[in-house]
Amino acid sequence: MITNKKTFTLGIVLMFSFMAVFAFIMSPSFGNGRNGLEYADDMFNSLSKGSAYFIEEEMGKADQMTGHEINVTIAAADNTQAQTWEKLYTAAGADISVSGTELTLSGDLGGILKAAIADSDAMYNNQGDRIAGSYGVEAKVAVYGWHTSFKAISAALEKQQSFAESAAIQSVMQKALEPSYNYYGIEPKKVADYAAVVILLLVFYVVYTMWYGFAIYFLADGFGITATKSAQKVQA
Repeated sequence: MITNKKTFTLGIVLMFSFMAVFAFIMSPSFGNGRNGLEYADDMFNSLSKGSAYFIEEEMGKADQMTGHEINVTIAAADNTQAQTWEKLYTAAGADISVSGTELTLSGDLGGILKAAIADSDAMYNNQGDRIAGSYGVEAKVAVYGWHTSFKAISAALEKQQSFAESAAIQSVMQKALEPSYNYYGIEPKKVADYAAVVILLLVFYVVYTMWYGFAIYFLADGFGITATKSAQKVQA
């Protein structure tokens, strides 16, 4: 039973307007058939990609590894992966010996890292065709091949107690290969260039959340549903 028509009416207005705005947000009205959630998701993905570019930093680390010769034997998961690894390291100038799924490679670590970073840079800038043309495999397959083989090489180097070389490989994996792979196909954007849009989205999120909360509050008040705190006396 309605006990306060004024607050009940206000609650109804807030709830229906909230639902109307929600229906608009979920409609494909935000470009390229996207709804509001997809638009916001794409925007923040692009902004986060813009702050995940460490290629120059990693290339500097690769320079420090120039002249560091490595010689390791690693095992691929299958023949297809072994063939991909062979293509990558042959192009990087390493000496490769393949036996089934097992690869023995030797070469200059700096040169190997620079080849992987160059592919990461192309991947980051959505130039997958350039990578595919170099190896004859899809860009994501190639970059994934760098990552999986680097993981195996890093473990092998640690067994050889070549910790500095292993650390350099892991850094390239985390700051070059992984961001470029995960953000492939996303346009990078800088927060400074979209500050107004970011602020608007964040403010709208806070206001829209409060909007729903006040709608529930006024509807409950209209029905006479209130929260009270009872105090109990304690006798000594």
